[in-house]
Amino acid sequence: MDRPGDRAAAWPLAAIVALGILLRIVAALVLRQPLASDPLSYFTMARGLAEHGTLVDNFGQHAFYSAGYPLVLAPFFAVLGSGVAVALAVNMILAGLSIWLVHQLAITLSGNHLSGLLAAAVFALWFPAVWNATMIAKENLSTPLLLAVALGAVNIVRGHGPHHAVLAGVAWGAALVTGGSALLLCAGVGVALIVLWRDGGRFSVSFKAGLCFMGGALVVLAPWLVATDAMVGRPVLTTNAPFNLYLGNNPAATGRFVSIADTPLGHDWEGTRMRLGEVANADRLETAAVGWIAANPGRAGALALKKLALFWEPNIPDAADFAASRAVAALRLFEVAQFIVIMVAGGLAFALPSIVRHDKWVIGATIAGFWLIHATAYVITRYRDPVVPLLIVTGSIMVAGWWRKGVRDGG
Repeated sequence: MDRPGDRAAAWPLAAIVALGILLRIVAALVLRQPLASDPLSYFTMARGLAEHGTLVDNFGQHAFYSAGYPLVLAPFFAVLGSGVAVALAVNMILAGLSIWLVHQLAITLSGNHLSGLLAAAVFALWFPAVWNATMIAKENLSTPLLLAVALGAVNIVRGHGPHHAVLAGVAWGAALVTGGSALLLCAGVGVALIVLWRDGGRFSVSFKAGLCFMGGALVVLAPWLVATDAMVGRPVLTTNAPFNLYLGNNPAATGRFVSIADTPLGHDWEGTRMRLGEVANADRLETAAVGWIAANPGRAGALALKKLALFWEPNIPDAADFAASRAVAALRLFEVAQFIVIMVAGGLAFALPSIVRHDKWVIGATIAGFWLIHATAYVITRYRDPVVPLLIVTGSIMVAGWWRKGVRDGG
């Protein structure tokens, strides 16, 4: 088995990281993404925290937009100034970290550097990751955190020591503060703990790892819950989850994003939001969503299944996209081709012996946890971006295994 620290792989990996970052810098300079919508909110939160010590978005809300990404940006804004260029520079750092984590996960699962380098190269060139790096988007942070949770779970199932469980817990806690869709990422860790106990006969080790995982998560979650209690009057991860739940479960829901203005609660949205306040308005949305699901279980169930299918739908450009920009639409077609290859190769790897059984269960549970949570709200294409690197890893391991076997047989 190759050792992850072999110097022979250091320079190729450094070159891949440099190429990935350079590609993202060029894309940012060419696209010059506007500062609007969600990016504006994250930017406003980070700037307010850096300059005034207050975490508030452009709508006056403290915990509606997930705070993880602005919390990472804020120290850089405090030192280097609150600018879009600084935020994009942070994105480049996060992109480099993601490429490294993809490499490490592939090596840990496969035991060879070829798999790691191939996975890192594919991720470096994966178009959605390049696109996200050109925007102030939380997926830039969600991706490395998801990879860190997955890597921690794989190390847990190998019994590699409690510090891996602690780091996985810290990553999961940070992922939860970065986005509520990380809630079920702990499924991979849960499977790892069960396998460690049942297959390895090591209950005490499994129990200790579980405690370390939860402890690591609490290190991150406890301060944030205390902060939200002070800001909005209740310990919450975010007040956005009920909003998303309602948009995905109301008479106007389609499975995709719909504007709050197009829903039954939209006619007095701004006035009611201001009157009730952040938490009470979130409670109103949650009550309406749960009530609609209870009254329409068949339609809600069909919508949930539709969302799960939409999650994996290729992002195919339509005539309007080509009319707006033929160049961007052409790149979108390239993205579709990439995605289909990644899906086929990554999925096929689970049916072949390229990856050992317990690792398949751990990675499969991580993917499933991130996927299934999206049945509760609505689906936008970029919501799946953080989990696709896991399929890049599994597909790369399979392809690298074929390559190595071909070289041996040919030699």
